[in-house]
Amino acid sequence: MTKAYQSQNIFFAFGVLCTLTVYDGNRVYALSKAKACAQEINRKNCFADAVAIGYAAQQIKKIFIREGVTEAVIRLGDTVINMGKTRRHGIRNPFSKDPRYFAYLDLGEKSMVTLISSELQETAFTQRSNIASVTLIGCNAVQLSELCDAMIGYSSDDALALLDGTDMEAILVTKDEQVLTTQGLSRKQQIAA
Repeated sequence: MTKAYQSQNIFFAFGVLCTLTVYDGNRVYALSKAKACAQEINRKNCFADAVAIGYAAQQIKKIFIREGVTEAVIRLGDTVINMGKTRRHGIRNPFSKDPRYFAYLDLGEKSMVTLISSELQETAFTQRSNIASVTLIGCNAVQLSELCDAMIGYSSDDALALLDGTDMEAILVTKDEQVLTTQGLSRKQQIAA
């Protein structure tokens, strides 16, 4: 039996706290390459938007796969990629100033992106929306980030309708503090308060 080993790298990029954790062996080289990749993407982007963060997370995942990492968690702020074993990840409460979680989600080989409307620049589009936060679960952090960015300006019903026919799941919190989920999440009962 091989001994479990955990390596972790914590750093600040994109204006958020970033954590890279590898569980399957001493992969310090993979961690340092991944951190350098994130910092380079951060330098090249004027704005630390959700799409740039999702792109950085996907690039880190590619580095980990290339370096033979099979068990890892990539967390760049509210963008999470889980590799390997299913792990529980928190979903931030959009009404709390400190980083409290209102629910937890078990992720297998999936990505999760949360976007909170009060942290975005307010526009007429977001003012009309009744959505306080969007959390999307799927396979590609870039696609999830792009869709989160679009959904935050819709009504909750219209936002959920955007996911029809996709393999993505969603958790929406409305401004009146209702929690709505797609049917796939409801059936799996993966959300724990």
